[in-house]
Parts: sequence; structure tokens; C-alpha cells
Amino acid sequence: MTKTYYIDKFEQIIEIGTTFGYNWYRGHSTVVGELTPCIFRKHYTSEIYLALSPNPEFRIATDFKRKAPSIENRLPKQNNHLEWLFLMQHHGVPTRLLDWTENILAATFFAVNTNKNQDGELWSMLPWKLNESHGFYGLPLLEKSKIVKFLSHEIFHNNPEKLAEKYKLKELPKIPLALQPPLKHPRYAAQQSCFTIHPKPTTGNSIPEVITDETFLIRYIIPKGLKQSFETKLRYLGITYYTLFPDLEGLAKTIVRQEESMGWGQPRPLRYREYTNNS
Repeated sequence: MTKTYYIDKFEQIIEIGTTFGYNWYRGHSTVVGELTPCIFRKHYTSEIYLALSPNPEFRIATDFKRKAPSIENRLPKQNNHLEWLFLMQHHGVPTRLLDWTENILAATFFAVNTNKNQDGELWSMLPWKLNESHGFYGLPLLEKSKIVKFLSHEIFHNNPEKLAEKYKLKELPKIPLALQPPLKHPRYAAQQSCFTIHPKPTTGNSIPEVITDETFLIRYIIPKGLKQSFETKLRYLGITYYTLFPDLEGLAKTIVRQEESMGWGQPRPLRYREYTNNS
């Protein structure tokens, strides 16, 4: 069972990020309690939705791939399924990728920047433990591994069993993998992005369920009353919409947020010991 702790002060965020070695982090602005990619969440897996669209992932992915050339010329090669998956994720298409970051401050930003009237949550994960379950040690570049090729190709294929035969897999993958993408997009570089790529969900294959080691996955709750002060401190540390989304939209949101926060709280006198030169 995943352990959960409360965050009481901003300094604990820094302590977590500098104490536990190489972790990945993910922030939610509300207490969701699960780590599920968008395409596998309730809306796309409800009985009503599936009755209208039995394989929404396949339909959405093939529709995007078919229509994208009419808008953009610089696109991945047709058979580079992983690059197409990254591209769809980048533009907000629901996919089987789940965003993480190597930067705990970036994850904290996503946990506190919205839904100020609700608690947020911050997840910390040891990514290499996921890959060990597949026989990979550490975080090698997995783009050419047959499991990742299968998982990214499957979204464009209607027969996973037949596809598994093509990649010579003895069984369909059941556990997510941790994946570091090539940082081709400015947002990925700014956010220090990384991902878990997920197979189709079955009982017991969500991230909190696959590894029993208590150090693998930890959840921290950030109380709603601390969100505004945390966001202000993050801004002074250079973590804003503009630095995480380095485009005009990110700049606009940062300016608006700065104006909204003007006058929040009262300045407190600094209590530092005065330097005196006694030499």
C-alpha cells in the first residue's frame, strides 16, 4: 500500500527532492489518488462511451495521424509510432503516456497552481524499479526495445494478440515502463519531462499496485491553505507558467498570475544577524 504524508512547510519539498536520490515526480491540483493515463480514465472507459466507440484509443490516434498532415509538414515517419505518441501527448491528445518530471519543483507547481480551495497531491516514484520488472536495469534508452515498440504500435492496431506475435512477445505486457523521451520540444526540456507508458489496464496493473516496495512510490498531500504561499515561493525560484511553458501562452498566464497575486500577504521584517567587520 502506498504511504501518504502531509506537507507542512515548503522546506519539506526541498528536503524530499534532495534526500531520496533519483526520483520522478508528478503533481495533481486535487487529491486524485490514482496514476492513470488520460485515455484509460473513466470517461473513455465507461460503458456508455465504449458502446459508441469500442476502441477509443485506436480511433483517436488514427484520426490524429490522418488529419495532422493537413496542418503540419514536420511530422514523424509513418512507422515511428513512439514519436507519434509523444507528438499527440504534447498537443493534449489523450494517450497511454503519463507525464512525470525529474524536477520536484515543477511537479509542486502543478500541484498548487490551480484549485486553490482543494488539497493537492505530489507523487514521488523510483522509475528504475518499474523497469526492473521487465528485466531492464536502470533507465536505458528503451525506444528500440520490443516492449516499447509494441506498446506504442498497439494504439494504431486493432489486434494486439497478432501484434504481439510480430514482436515475438510471449504475452501481452501488463506493467508500465519508465521512459525518457528525446527532448525535441521546448516544453519537454523546460519541464524535464519523462513518462510512463502503460499497457491497457487490467486488475492489479496500475502503478500503485505493481511494486510492493514501500520506497517505490510515496504520496504527499499539500493542504489547500498552503497552495498560494507555495506558488509564490516557486515564482521567486523561477518556476512559473512561462518557464515551464516557454511560449506566448505561458508568458501570458504568468503575467496574469503575477497581477492576481499582487498584495497577497503582508511583508514581514527580515530577522537576520547583522554583519559586522571586527577586524
